Amino acid sequence: MAAIERYVGVHGSANVAAISTALRECGAEILSEPRADVAPFEFKVKAADGEVLELVCYAFTANRYRQQGRPADEHRFQVKYGSEFDRYHELFIDPQRQKITLMFGWHEERGLFIAVDPMVHTPTWFSMSVEFKARELSRAAKSGWHGWERERNSARRKLEMPRVAYTTETVLAFTPKNFLKYARFERVASGLDPGERLLLMDRMEARAGKPPALQAAGQHPLEAQLGLSANEILDVLGGSFRLLVAVRGSVAEHHLERQLRVTAGVSDVARLDEDGQPDFELTFDRRRFRLECKNVLRKQTRLGPRVDFQKTRAAKGNPCSRFYAATQFEVLAACLHPVTEKWEFVFVPTNILPAHKSCDGKITANINVNGPQWSASLPAVLERLLVSA
Repeated sequence: MAAIERYVGVHGSANVAAISTALRECGAEILSEPRADVAPFEFKVKAADGEVLELVCYAFTANRYRQQGRPADEHRFQVKYGSEFDRYHELFIDPQRQKITLMFGWHEERGLFIAVDPMVHTPTWFSMSVEFKARELSRAAKSGWHGWERERNSARRKLEMPRVAYTTETVLAFTPKNFLKYARFERVASGLDPGERLLLMDRMEARAGKPPALQAAGQHPLEAQLGLSANEILDVLGGSFRLLVAVRGSVAEHHLERQLRVTAGVSDVARLDEDGQPDFELTFDRRRFRLECKNVLRKQTRLGPRVDFQKTRAAKGNPCSRFYAATQFEVLAACLHPVTEKWEFVFVPTNILPAHKSCDGKITANINVNGPQWSASLPAVLERLLVSA
């Protein structure tokens, strides 16, 4: 297990007290409580149902953003411990998920926790800010549990930080009585694509205060959630107990592979499981095509669904390496599940996608999934590529 980097001398009394109070409000027994001057704050608790949870809490102080020139309705929490502002900081992520890593701000004035996905924020750079609007906090205070998507960019950063992620992320705000619910959510959802992660948040918000949803007799809830049988889930996991890694993108790819193998005219479907390679290679009319699969975001624009079409990290000294080139694969497949809650796909040739404004040869990061160039018929897209070749 990887070691936890600890930060000594932090001022964490208010945050540790807020976590402890929230856990007790959830009916949990605190088996071990951390020192308030050493971060991250590690708790071992026993839930009311008897389950023992080990929590690694990267907790920060949230408040209204009072810096001059910022919007009056903007709030934030700053990600920082100590004064080392000249290097990357790795968050602890337990590969076996025996310990659950949490990353959030405690907003004492609003009585809310505001959380982000720790997988998206490792490595991080001190001090970075997570900003959010008052309207989101008001909704969370009313429902007790509310999630949304947050756009990230490097426009305000003075230093180039290629290892820091600037992809769209999800933010979750919740009341103290939902702290254990949040910890259990993060155990499953950390690392999910933002569209799928927000979909799960929305489902949990919609079911707040309602009895558990029914599923088909003998069906496990995870089978209903993923749209796969128990045996198919095991196949996707490939014998691994790291559900997170499999779910992060492989479920959509698994559904797409099933569709590809029964698509008329498509043959020799190969799954490419290598860094820097697209997801699939296939044959159509004796020609090879490469295909990349991406989930759409949960939140739609007035133009419809969209894909955040960039890599999580960049190569050092080459910020444009975050973005894809049309020459890397011929077809982009957009999975609509985060929006439609159905495992369905639409396709587009990459050579007609809009170019990035400042990176020559690259495709823009914000792809709208609409218009006649997109098609639910992969053969129709491939036929267009054959004609234009």
